[in-house]
Amino acid sequence: MAEDPRALRSRRRLQEALHDLLTREALTDIGVAELCRAAGVHRTTFYGHYTNVGDVASDMHARWLDAAAEISVQPGDSLDDLAARYEEATAAVLRGITEERPALRALLASEFSLDFRRRLQALFDERCATALSRFRERGFDVVFDDAVAAAYVAGGFVGAALRWATSDDADEESYTRAIFQHLPAWWPRPA
Repeated sequence: MAEDPRALRSRRRLQEALHDLLTREALTDIGVAELCRAAGVHRTTFYGHYTNVGDVASDMHARWLDAAAEISVQPGDSLDDLAARYEEATAAVLRGITEERPALRALLASEFSLDFRRRLQALFDERCATALSRFRERGFDVVFDDAVAAAYVAGGFVGAALRWATSDDADEESYTRAIFQHLPAWWPRPA
């Protein structure tokens, strides 16, 4: 079912306003009233979507990282093609984290960190389950419990991504290679 365009617009305005405010203020210093003023939305609208400012920050960054992980799948893609696309998506997520490090560090150091981590885990559990399904459509035939395998890989990816967010490293390509070197042996890798 499609989401109400007004709800999407309100959430987008709140997230854009928060992103702008985070360039000038710490996450913990931004209140609901200030955010609503900056977004041009009423507090009632805010509470119809979120419970607090940290909830907006968690939603904003989780959705943004999830979108960075999106890949384009073509009907003729081989297993190797998909593996390469997932490696490229991993690098894209790391580049995005690098660009947003100050805000992500503030979120991870806040009382809202656990919610953000849960959201990331759920999003990447789904991404990994989709990857396994796509791999299987292309002849990947390792036998295991796909839900457990997806959660295992996603948990490792989220942990590695959050470690990247708290590091000062700037070489996304090397870190991407390191992530792929540490994936389970059965995970397809590009040739």
